[in-house]
Amino acid sequence: LCPNGGDYLADGTIKILTDLDTAGIKKGLSNLGSTVKSGVSGITKTISGISAAIGGISLGTIIKYNAQMEQYQTSFTTMLGSAEKAQSMIANLKDFADKTPFEMSDLSKGAQTLLAFGTSAEDVMPDLKMLGDISQGDKTKFDSLTLAFSQISSAGNLSGQDLLQCINAGFNPLNEISKKTGESMGDLRKRMEAGGISAQEVAEAFKSATSEGGQFYNAMQNQSKTFNGQLSTLKDNVMTFLGDVSQGMQDTLKNDLLPTA
Repeated sequence: LCPNGGDYLADGTIKILTDLDTAGIKKGLSNLGSTVKSGVSGITKTISGISAAIGGISLGTIIKYNAQMEQYQTSFTTMLGSAEKAQSMIANLKDFADKTPFEMSDLSKGAQTLLAFGTSAEDVMPDLKMLGDISQGDKTKFDSLTLAFSQISSAGNLSGQDLLQCINAGFNPLNEISKKTGESMGDLRKRMEAGGISAQEVAEAFKSATSEGGQFYNAMQNQSKTFNGQLSTLKDNVMTFLGDVSQGMQDTLKNDLLPTA
């Protein structure tokens, strides 16, 4: 259970060295989960010791994180029609969260919004990256842009309300369309009012702005290198690790120790 020099302390916690073998920890904790049915205190002390050693994250936070992962699995299974597809989506979102300023909750909410408005599963991750770049890692802008982009895609054309929502989040797709077509902003607004700017044109504007040479190219990656971005990435990495290594014991709590209806 404590590879590479980890030690049990007198109070039941664990001292973990920085070169710990994460695979061994996961296996050991999973095995421990099946042997602690006589009481919850052993589970609490073990997970608390790990969380304190790595970053002082509370046991309650870890339990909440694992419970949220379970909810994501259920939700995405319903939306995608397959547990395997849901697992793949969650794995991709976790990887994205580990490398960007966004947290898993932000990305899961965005993915669910896109799917609810009809975005295909294959397009979710590319669209999230595109929206993340334009929002420059800002959660509020990301939420707003995701909703506006989804509404435009669902409606099939750009409306004045959706345009305003995009502009308020820091991006005017008409600027990109103007660069491509040569139309003036006035002419584009008239075409928009007549329902003549398609969702495809708007999607191409988003792609153009985030492609190499575009205004927002790699903007999210650049933000991830800032102090706040690095803190967010560290938090996601730690939570992913602690969630993984404690899952076996939490499953025991759920399946064997907690009362059932």
